Amino acid sequence: MAETSEDAGIKKTSPAGSQDHIGALPDALLQQILSSLPSRDAVRTCVLATRWRTLWKSVPSLRISTAGERYGNAHELNKFVNHLLLLRDRTPLLECEINSHDSYNDADEAFRYIELWLRYAVSCQARVLRVDVSQDTRLCLSDVPLLSECLMRLELSFVEVEGHFLDFSSCPALKVLKLKHCAIKAERILSPSLSKLIIYDAIFCSNGRTRISAPSLVTLQLDEFAGYTPLLEPMQALVRAFLRFEENCDDYCANDNYFGDCGSESCDGCSYSKFYDKDDCVLLKGLSGTMNLELISQSDLFIGRMDFKWRVMFIQLKTLLLSDWCVAADFSGLIYFVQHSPILERLTLQLECYEEECTIKKEDSYNPRSRFLVSQHLKVVEINCRQEDETIHHIVKILGTHGVPPECINIKSNFRGLERFSFEQK
Repeated sequence: MAETSEDAGIKKTSPAGSQDHIGALPDALLQQILSSLPSRDAVRTCVLATRWRTLWKSVPSLRISTAGERYGNAHELNKFVNHLLLLRDRTPLLECEINSHDSYNDADEAFRYIELWLRYAVSCQARVLRVDVSQDTRLCLSDVPLLSECLMRLELSFVEVEGHFLDFSSCPALKVLKLKHCAIKAERILSPSLSKLIIYDAIFCSNGRTRISAPSLVTLQLDEFAGYTPLLEPMQALVRAFLRFEENCDDYCANDNYFGDCGSESCDGCSYSKFYDKDDCVLLKGLSGTMNLELISQSDLFIGRMDFKWRVMFIQLKTLLLSDWCVAADFSGLIYFVQHSPILERLTLQLECYEEECTIKKEDSYNPRSRFLVSQHLKVVEINCRQEDETIHHIVKILGTHGVPPECINIKSNFRGLERFSFEQK
């Protein structure tokens, strides 16, 4: 039977349609594609064709994860990763991710080589390093500091760090440090280059307050930690700071003293502060250079108020958000910040859980002995509250008496939006 022109056309286009378009890409682009895969999947591509046989060896990322993988047990996972690191080229790494969410009921074996892998990545000039070991027990890292000219971002979750591990003076390129669900036993977090620090749901358990020394810091988020509040050293480059203190913070007085100086030896919070903080300002000096501050705390914690004796000025502060703690003890928190923020432009009060009987001791207590004028730049005051009660009326009176016109004060009652603060909504 004679071949038709249509059949001929089909036969001519078939070979073109079966071409390996992905395989025709340059090696560098293929390695970039492979770098987005879990390392086990990247290795598996070696069976696709001869050209793919060794591509995985020079992929510029390591992604080690137990999620969705079937290694059988922690020993098999370790065996695979150790062989991977032994056989791959010493190609510089852009990124290394180590996620161990399933220890196969054998945490010791699951943790056995993780720090070795971490330090291997550092030796390969990794720029981004993430370690997340979501287990019932935390991974304990040695107290030997990291040394890297290339490391720019470090994220640790569910690890325990102590000694000098958090001394990043030998990591001059480090810009971002994120610690989540970590136990921090170090005396100091030190980084001359760090610009962003996030500490979430951590436990501070060193002997004395952990000192945070990061003079180049631009953004600070210190959120829902346990133990005693870390001491913030001066951060003149700070632009934005978000601090939230919850019930697990140990800076409270058993005798309901709002300033941490009840004088009782049986009060752990005040005794600790008296011993460790007699010559130090814990928070306010470190935050004094910021332009935007959100300070959320329970009313019974004295950590904010105990620094008032240092009379720290917030000469660059433009936007300020305070929670219920600022109205306790005769509105001391509110009055202090308004007095010490000369260029403040916007003030937001998130008031939901205060106890009205704790705010005012006597009718005229909100009248300070010496009058002060609030910032001439203050144009917006927003009060978010459950209802307009006597406490809200006193706040309005305090601000009005000292130069804030009523038209600048916006009261939002029936407010129930405190689950997420503005920092978290970005």
